[in-house]
Amino acid sequence: MPRPSLARSLPLALIGLTLVLAVIAAFGVASLYNSRQNYENTLTSSYQLDSAASNLATATVVFQSLSNGSNSQSELQAARTYRSAQNRARALAQQDPQSVPLVNQEAGAANANAALSAMGKVQDRQTQRQTDAQHHARNSSQLALALIVIAGAIALLVALGMVLMLIRSMRRPLDSLVDATRAMAGGDLHRRVEPDGPAELRHLSSAFNAMGDDLEAKTQRIEQERSRLASTITSLGEALLVTEPGSTRLATLNPRAADLVPELAVGHDLEHDPGPLPPLSQLSQTEQTVEHNGRTLAVTGNPLDPQGKEGTVVTVRDMSEWARLDRAKSEFIATASHELRSPLTSLKGFVELLANSPRGLNERQREFVAIILRSTDRLVDLVNDLLDVARIEADHVEINRRAVDTAEIVDEMVELMGPRIEAKHQTLTTEVAPSLPLALADPARLRQIVANLLTNAHTYTPDGGKLLIRTDTRDDQVRISVADTGPGMSTEQLDHIYERFYRAQDDHTSAGTGLGLSIVKSLVDLHRGKIEVASQPGRGTTFRVSIPAAGSSVADVNPALDALRGRRVLIIEDEPEIAQLISDQLAPLEVETTIAPMAKQGLELVRKQKFDAVTLDVRMPEMDGVEVLKEIRATHGLEHLPVVFVSVFSNMAELAGEWIISKPIDAQELREVLGTAISMGRTSALVVSRPEMRKQLEPSLRALGVELVWAGDSNAAEKACAEQRFELALVDAGLPKPQQVVRSVNLRGRRLRRAVVLFNESGKPESRAVEELGLKLVSVSEAAQSLADALQPAVTRTGEPATASR
Repeated sequence: MPRPSLARSLPLALIGLTLVLAVIAAFGVASLYNSRQNYENTLTSSYQLDSAASNLATATVVFQSLSNGSNSQSELQAARTYRSAQNRARALAQQDPQSVPLVNQEAGAANANAALSAMGKVQDRQTQRQTDAQHHARNSSQLALALIVIAGAIALLVALGMVLMLIRSMRRPLDSLVDATRAMAGGDLHRRVEPDGPAELRHLSSAFNAMGDDLEAKTQRIEQERSRLASTITSLGEALLVTEPGSTRLATLNPRAADLVPELAVGHDLEHDPGPLPPLSQLSQTEQTVEHNGRTLAVTGNPLDPQGKEGTVVTVRDMSEWARLDRAKSEFIATASHELRSPLTSLKGFVELLANSPRGLNERQREFVAIILRSTDRLVDLVNDLLDVARIEADHVEINRRAVDTAEIVDEMVELMGPRIEAKHQTLTTEVAPSLPLALADPARLRQIVANLLTNAHTYTPDGGKLLIRTDTRDDQVRISVADTGPGMSTEQLDHIYERFYRAQDDHTSAGTGLGLSIVKSLVDLHRGKIEVASQPGRGTTFRVSIPAAGSSVADVNPALDALRGRRVLIIEDEPEIAQLISDQLAPLEVETTIAPMAKQGLELVRKQKFDAVTLDVRMPEMDGVEVLKEIRATHGLEHLPVVFVSVFSNMAELAGEWIISKPIDAQELREVLGTAISMGRTSALVVSRPEMRKQLEPSLRALGVELVWAGDSNAAEKACAEQRFELALVDAGLPKPQQVVRSVNLRGRRLRRAVVLFNESGKPESRAVEELGLKLVSVSEAAQSLADALQPAVTRTGEPATASR
């Protein structure tokens, strides 16, 4: 039979014990009260009988003294009193049998003396009764108290017995639970207990057993997952390294780590002795790529907890194959660019010369030349589409912005699209706002944007549809809108229109690559512009592109052309067609050109003759352009000679700080860049530093090929800026009053981006004044690379420069 629960049995036991104690207490109180009542009754009776005996004796004396046989009133009254006293005494004597004969003796006394003698006996008896009653009451009280004490003791013993029994019933299952808990805490997950004792303990034991079963099952699952994770980590192709909690020392690493970084082992400090890997503090910021044992390794580090107190896991991936494929892709892009663009450049250049020299051509021939020129431009654009996609992925797209007449480009694209639009019987309307400002854009890229938008509208608009292209201005932005009456797009389609190779599928869709809008979006972003789209199914689509207006930022264009007029330019180019094209494009400005088909021949000419500028190709058979540039810079008197690279390799890091024109060559761009290079000279940088820092900086800065001017304080820097134009400045943050030095630097170079870079020994702010400047701070070992990074966007790309703009 199961034992009752504590919650039920304990209150019942307490209630029973309380009732027993209450009965005992009531019995004891009743006994004491009864004893006291008997005592008081005996005292009252004895006192009354004593008084009645006295009254009887008195009445006897009086009666005997008046009794003479006269039957007087007094005698009769005395007789009545005597009889009354006699009756009362006898009535009271009935409560004490021993007092009855004494009262009768007093009542029958023959004379007063006998009555008095009998009265004394009655009184003695009453005194004895009182004494006996007192003794009896005392004994009864003592007996009652003794019974209460004994009963209370018995009840207490019973209560203690019950408590002991309860404790005994609880102790064994509790001891079993404690032992099982200790065993389970020690790792014995199989330990269980037998449910026993009160119901609560049985429930607790059952819950403990269920918890043990659940814990054992979950522990088994954890062990299985841990074993699976260990197998997964062991079989990973990536190396995993985990540091100790709160430390930079390695705690564990997987087998792959022994293959990729065999120099590392448990206990190795990744921060103070990182070995082949970057320091751990750098890994927490971004992924780092290192070359090690002929492999390209990508290293990342992430803390195991948000506070970083549990250690850090470092992942090392072998990116050698990816790097090889990336290099192969880059080489393919470079080769394809060179092999495809070179013949197109010749074709485009000579057709432009024919178009610009109409003598000897009749009207029909000039029309043919114009069509060939437009088709050539279109072919160049089509070839560039795939190349642009690859370049956009690699962040190598080149943007050469200058003031552009948007309306002229729109008209050109409309004319080029004319035959295709007429073939589908579509109507194209052009609207140009009056007083339209020039846009600050790359003409070729702007043509590409307009052409892609028009092609997209033409493709998705059915036969007989309407197209509208509008140009206007708003908020210092030149806007180009292209609208159509095509089928429109749903919200889902609008979410994907800028994805590469995405094409909205409908009945009117023709063949296409799905790259046009993706390229447009990337090119607009590179121009720091904005593209918007509005479309509804069945109601057509409108694309709106906003490009910054040129404003006054291109005020030096015409002076640059004037600076080029009548100059001498050496053209070092191994392809005769390209060399001749450059010469012919410079001819309208009366530029005297000399062509050197070989690099060494060009070096001999530039050393023997005086030239105002040199155009130079990068890829040449016997010596590449970078080597030629180094030879020119190393020749005394030619350090400041402007060199303009004309090549498809315009994104090379070695060309930072030099003027670059990409192929296919745009005649206007060629003239403006050459003129600006002649008027401005080489790229110049101002370095303001302490003498001891110059010794560390100069070798790495000289390797960039940038003209350097050194200054030691703010006064020297202000004077240098007044005498010469500088594109960038490197300022030593360790100089006294670095704020004053920065204020004295007045950069007046030709680039759209101007930057000041702070440097010191550690690359960390050493004072609050340096932090408040808000400029990028690098270490002295990173200063040259920061200068190259700042130059690169300014020369060939429109991405934000790596330094803080002033």
